[in-house]
Amino acid sequence: MTSPTADIDPLDATTVAEFAACLRQVRLRAGNPSYRALQQWGARNKVPLPRSTVQDALAGRRLPRKSLVLGLIRACGVPVDDRRWENAWTRLAGQAGSTPAPPRSDLHRALTRDLQPAGLLRVGATYLGELEWKQLFAEVTELDIVVAYGQTWRNLHARELAQVAARPGSRIRVFLADPDHAFTLDMLADRFDITPEELRTRIVATRRAYGALRHPGGARIEVYYRPGDRVFSFYRFDDIAVVGLYSHSRARGAAVPVFVCVQPGELYDFVQDELAVILDQSRLV
Repeated sequence: MTSPTADIDPLDATTVAEFAACLRQVRLRAGNPSYRALQQWGARNKVPLPRSTVQDALAGRRLPRKSLVLGLIRACGVPVDDRRWENAWTRLAGQAGSTPAPPRSDLHRALTRDLQPAGLLRVGATYLGELEWKQLFAEVTELDIVVAYGQTWRNLHARELAQVAARPGSRIRVFLADPDHAFTLDMLADRFDITPEELRTRIVATRRAYGALRHPGGARIEVYYRPGDRVFSFYRFDDIAVVGLYSHSRARGAAVPVFVCVQPGELYDFVQDELAVILDQSRLV
């Protein structure tokens, strides 16, 4: 049987914009599935198709990752044995790689040009005490906290957290390391230079502390456990996200890069996409 997309030939595309136009035709031919439907298909088939990344790919602003292209066309019904898309992507990627590098004097302008679309508000090297946490807490209605256990941060902001918890219609979601997953405990305990038993105690204490914030008429508070590694922590305050990396040093208080980003922006979209994946991998406790 002939594929319904056989007449859409990505090999005719000579630019990223033309390649994106072919992707849009494939989506249209598949019944124009929503971004949510595509993301759900990706979750079922273990092929990440984050909404914002698919939108970017279809817009044609830059060449998307090959894995995303292949996942997107499969979600839209293109047969697995149709190699034209991979070949077309490889050719366009090669063209991008053969483009001469700009002069050194233009490098700074070329790099800083991405700051505005990224939605980057601030970059720092001190996680606690430097950022304007009080302003972030002041009017937040949706607060997402993704940490290993985050005792220090929670203790520092206990008063602000209680104020958010008292707001009707607000929501707090907390994602902690899974204390019942041995591999997770062993890995993170080694990173934090504590015993797995101590790490489990801290995680459970954090879960109980957030649970204690619940009261009738206040915010909806949900606590989740997620197994696996943590390569960064982040806090989403409505349309602003604070992202902090982890240090390989075991010394407490080591300076780490901290990014503050806002919606709309590519970094904020990344946080949203990560949050969707983390939620899918977590269990409510």
